[in-house]
Amino acid sequence: MDVEKKYHKKTILQVIPALTSGGVERGTLEIAKKVVESGNVSIVISNGGTLVDKLEQEGSLHIHLDVASKNPFTIWRNAGKIADIIRLHNVDIIHARSRAPAWSCYLAAKSTKIKLITTFHGIYNFKNRIKKYYNSIMTEGIKVIAVSNFVSTHIIENYKIKDKEKIVVIHRGVNHAEFSKQHLSDEILYKFREKYNVPINSPIILLPSRMTRWKGHLYLIEALNKIKDLNFYCILAGDLSKHPHFVNNIQDKIREYKLQNRVQLFGNEPNMLGLYGIADIVLSTSIEPEAFGRTIIEAQSMEKIVIATNIGGACETIQDNVTGFHVQPKNSVDLAKKIQLALEILGTEKEKEITQAARASVIKDFSLKLMLEKTLNIYNEVD
Repeated sequence: MDVEKKYHKKTILQVIPALTSGGVERGTLEIAKKVVESGNVSIVISNGGTLVDKLEQEGSLHIHLDVASKNPFTIWRNAGKIADIIRLHNVDIIHARSRAPAWSCYLAAKSTKIKLITTFHGIYNFKNRIKKYYNSIMTEGIKVIAVSNFVSTHIIENYKIKDKEKIVVIHRGVNHAEFSKQHLSDEILYKFREKYNVPINSPIILLPSRMTRWKGHLYLIEALNKIKDLNFYCILAGDLSKHPHFVNNIQDKIREYKLQNRVQLFGNEPNMLGLYGIADIVLSTSIEPEAFGRTIIEAQSMEKIVIATNIGGACETIQDNVTGFHVQPKNSVDLAKKIQLALEILGTEKEKEITQAARASVIKDFSLKLMLEKTLNIYNEVD
């Protein structure tokens, strides 16, 4: 009887505000696919989005519900609806991935007496006690998944958790078989160089990130101005529509330093494999700590030189001078020096040594396979 209980088919319900593009959303789909492949039932509740079709094609059931709303009445009403879904589909485990839906999930799990798991994906700001209380729902899971050691420490230092053993660190993972330079043909690389107006024989520096101040774009432009006598071409890729005022600030800074032909802005790139493919150096210049930083391990998997500020999760994904380079945040002088160093080692044995070590690190510690296995182990443990 115990054996049957251990191996019975489980129904896992993940709840996320929406299924648009983004690391959390991609992770939700990856977990859902693994749940299905392991012979279990996967359900995802969200407010919809562009990834719903893919989710359903991979075998999960999607249920549309406005779990993105922070309205207290909507959160309370959603709790009842989620409880009904739990009963209807005989859900065994509910996995909440964001704060507003986590409140609904917590209430639904209580009323249906099933297990709640939460994932702490970010470092949530709390300017007052009310905000901190709102955030604290993410610590109410029977297991709390932290996406990095940095996040785990943040939870312990800022929230009253009696049982610290319930915090489990599961680093985000990348599909290193997919993010491999082996998939890049000369034709693909040529098309991407054309698309991004890359000058002939210019090393390419890439900053793939949202266009928002804390991502450090302005410090990067200052750094590039300090080394503008060197040969390089810099691509800033990210959503240009969400923060138009800051995009204007970036463009003003580029014009101020007369770098218009050296630094170019582009919108989101759906095929990051190709964009990483043409890059020589990939940057993560955040001036505030990030929970993890998935672009770092994607670029490392592609065997690129990665330079990142030494704060937050980046301290775990890069070993300085071994699998990439660290720089001080808000320090354009340090950043300029590291970019110059990276440019100097391109095409040398040192570059090969670093990039191969970086990919090996991803395969060992930050693979998608490892992330999925650890998450499913959590599902099995709490059942």
